[in-house]
Amino acid sequence: MKPERIQDPRSRFTQRSLAFMLLVALTGVASVAGATYSLPVDRSVVWQGNVGVQGDIPARTSIYTTLSPSGGNDSAAINAAISACPAGQVVKLGPGTFNIDAMINVKSGITLRGSGMGVTTLHGNAGITGYYVVGIDGGPSLGTSVAVTAGLAKGTTTITTGSTTGWSVGDIVLIDQLNDTAGTYGPVVSSIGTNGSPGETWASRGNGARVEGQVNKIVSISGTSITLETPLYWDFNAALTPQITKINGIKTMAGIEDLTVDNQTSQTNGIEIYGTVNCWLKGVELNGSVQNGIEFEKSYRDTIRSCKIHEGVPALPVTGPQYYSSRAYGIFMNIVSASLIENNQFYHLDMTTCMSGPNSGNVISYNYINEMYYSEDMTWQSDSFSLHGGHARANLFEGNLGVSSFEADDIWGSSSHNVLFRNRITLDQKRPQRAFDVALYSMSSYFSIIGNVFGTTGFETAYTTATSNIDTHAIYGLDPAISASTLVHANWDSVTNGVKWNGTDDHVLPGSLYLSSKPGWWGSIPWPAIGPDVSPMYPAAPAVGTGTPWNASTVVLSPPTLLKAQ
Repeated sequence: MKPERIQDPRSRFTQRSLAFMLLVALTGVASVAGATYSLPVDRSVVWQGNVGVQGDIPARTSIYTTLSPSGGNDSAAINAAISACPAGQVVKLGPGTFNIDAMINVKSGITLRGSGMGVTTLHGNAGITGYYVVGIDGGPSLGTSVAVTAGLAKGTTTITTGSTTGWSVGDIVLIDQLNDTAGTYGPVVSSIGTNGSPGETWASRGNGARVEGQVNKIVSISGTSITLETPLYWDFNAALTPQITKINGIKTMAGIEDLTVDNQTSQTNGIEIYGTVNCWLKGVELNGSVQNGIEFEKSYRDTIRSCKIHEGVPALPVTGPQYYSSRAYGIFMNIVSASLIENNQFYHLDMTTCMSGPNSGNVISYNYINEMYYSEDMTWQSDSFSLHGGHARANLFEGNLGVSSFEADDIWGSSSHNVLFRNRITLDQKRPQRAFDVALYSMSSYFSIIGNVFGTTGFETAYTTATSNIDTHAIYGLDPAISASTLVHANWDSVTNGVKWNGTDDHVLPGSLYLSSKPGWWGSIPWPAIGPDVSPMYPAAPAVGTGTPWNASTVVLSPPTLLKAQ
């Protein structure tokens, strides 16, 4: 049905809504009769089976060699071992601190594995040679572009192109189109926001003129017909000159596991995932983000799981606030599709994930976020997630436990058709400057907000307000230009102390929008863990900085007072 514009729901609670809440309180499970809710077709994609490393992260057991710290520069020895390691095997790093003077680049087909987070440390030294401490970096570049002439409809996997000369099965491609700046054929798409022209000229092909795109893989070629691995996420439009472009320089099936990267002194990016397919980080701690803790670009079907990313680092010499413009991002994403950021912990940063440029079809799920700040004295609360430039589309944010706001701003352009499902989001009362649990600005359209738990009783004082009203703590800050396109259903909020329903839409929620059942890495906490239909509505969270991510079964963690379950 047509999405309902957000409004104060207090006059809309019916006996059926109250009966539903009573059932939840008594049983912990929603049992209102009716079909299971599903997103409208134009607002969803098939995330299940189409995100993260295909077949999941492999458990490699063959150790090619084990290295120990030398006490001097260990970069050359690690890179030499990586170069010599056979496909499918592991370069193992023993306990201790390895000093890194030149960046470590993991090749395709192998795993660089430490002896455990906090046990093995890669210490990026001051004056390090290169752009990062450790990474999986194919050095990608964009090749020649060819017109897409047919097969433009959402859900298709077969497209027709002007030529396939020089292309091969297995190639990674970017499918994009010109920005629809007027919103003639769909949502407004632009790389120019409130910061004005020229906008994010670097964020896409055509100097920012093609910020709506999808990375994909070719699985077969017949004449000018190309079959893709992942269905198209939306209808591309012939009037916007859709094109397909090969991404050259790709690494595959490489992983970094079970170690800490100490980036406090190197003044560079901590980890690079750049030009990758079916690659991963697992059990990795990053301590120190100067600009981008993890730079994640031109990639497809990667996984970042069970990692801990924290501590912004000021640029040297310190001439202003500790974290200022373009600093202390956890994961910076540009031209990434079908990837999975799952079960991680983020704290003491400006943002967890910052999306700018074409980022589509990704799943950001079951992460724990707390104590995010932006200022010299660390008193200004920052975002849990930020859509910070054109054009993030069709990304799913599910099951995240965040103390700080979700924000889709209009500083560097547009975003659309993103989904928030079963998240717990509330503001940090120690840093009260941030006004909204969810903030959607003027170019953030067609968002779907389903089954979430928002706010802390007594802190947020308004259900919804305009984004210009920054003096009011509200559940939603919505620009009036996009509020009518925002779909809100089955969310509990602390202002009304109840659940808002969207008309007669089904009240029974699915457990997940990308998982068919409880995942194998899940711990002892009930699943699903968050929602108005479970009791308690969200689990206790770990103290900041302790242990592994919040739902790991092997660690006993004590919750901070703020996040005790309702």
